Amino acid sequence: MKQPVMKNIFYFLISFSLLLCSCNSDEDKSSKEEETQNLTTTYDEIITMSMVNTTPCTNSQEWAFTPIGSKACGGPVLFIPYSLKINVSEFLKKVDKYTTAQNEFNKKWGIISTCDVPLSPSSVDCVDGKPTFIYSDHFQKE
Repeated sequence: MKQPVMKNIFYFLISFSLLLCSCNSDEDKSSKEEETQNLTTTYDEIITMSMVNTTPCTNSQEWAFTPIGSKACGGPVLFIPYSLKINVSEFLKKVDKYTTAQNEFNKKWGIISTCDVPLSPSSVDCVDGKPTFIYSDHFQKE
């Protein structure tokens, strides 16, 4: 009679473990989705703050750029232009906060990415009313 009781306890433990795993998976999925949404919202706020989509670029001296984001392999995801007419200090703090949050997200969730490094622009120019990156030719012989 002891063997069926042990069998029942074994099945109960297996079922309970699977239930816990499935609950954690749903919780993790929800948490990951929430964190992804928070990152997306913050990125959208940064783009809005940068004025890149709302202010015509007529003078390249009124624009700068900064790296943003964190690739899983390291380094920035990309560079974004921003108007110097904004509160630059507040803007750069938000960019740093976003980059740190994305780095933590990558580590927490085991995110993988390509390990290429985006080319850093040398300056910003105004082309057709939009801030456009200029890249110097690093390989040009002098």
